[in-house]
Amino acid sequence: MRADRIPLLLVATSLAVVVLVPVRPAAAQTAPTVLSNVTVSSQADAINIFVKTSREPKYRAELIDSPRRLIIDLEGTVYGWRRGPLAIGIDPLTLIRGGQYRKGVARVVFELTRDVGYAIREDDRGLAIVIPRSPIASQAMAITKEKKSETSAMSPATIAARGSSIIVPH
Repeated sequence: MRADRIPLLLVATSLAVVVLVPVRPAAAQTAPTVLSNVTVSSQADAINIFVKTSREPKYRAELIDSPRRLIIDLEGTVYGWRRGPLAIGIDPLTLIRGGQYRKGVARVVFELTRDVGYAIREDDRGLAIVIPRSPIASQAMAITKEKKSETSAMSPATIAARGSSIIVPH
């Protein structure tokens, strides 16, 4: 009779261990997005910025009046770029800085000399941001969200023509 109890005891113990071991949901097993670099290039009519991430980020962008700056919060993202600010000095962009705003939200701040318009194009590797250099172009620039399947190298005028909402400086 004792020999019959041992297998039953092993089965019961095995089931208890399986039930008590926590199972991670699929979302918890997914690694967070990582913000790894920010690059800037200047053209005659615009400043092009690329915020490089490990995959297409979820983000929120906001223009602040005083002091003038564009803030981009990347949800579900770990900040892995430089610790100190990056001086730019190409009007209207003076400085780019960033950090881990809070757990799961990386923030990039673009300090500006004046009110600007901007456009953001989403990509599976990050965000492409266009800031017009002339004040007149800034007044007409639209905020747009475009997927990577759209044309990747667009002028500010093309982006503005495709947009649905206009940013007019205060």
